[in-house]
Amino acid sequence: MATNLPRYRELASSTLSQAATHLNAIPTGNVASAEIQARATNAQAVATVAIAQALLEIGDILRENLRRGDA
Repeated sequence: MATNLPRYRELASSTLSQAATHLNAIPTGNVASAEIQARATNAQAVATVAIAQALLEIGDILRENLRRGDA
């Protein structure tokens, strides 16, 4: 396994930044509500991926602590 892979924490941070970018790109003014809804749903999906990545990070930390007997 490669050791230079980013940790889930780093991936979650990057993914949350992407979600923020998606939210900031939502147009305002005279825009079809379907477009706003679609873009917001996309941002929510990206944020959900970030949550999953953060939970995987927590799981990795707990697993490591259990191996060492810290938990």
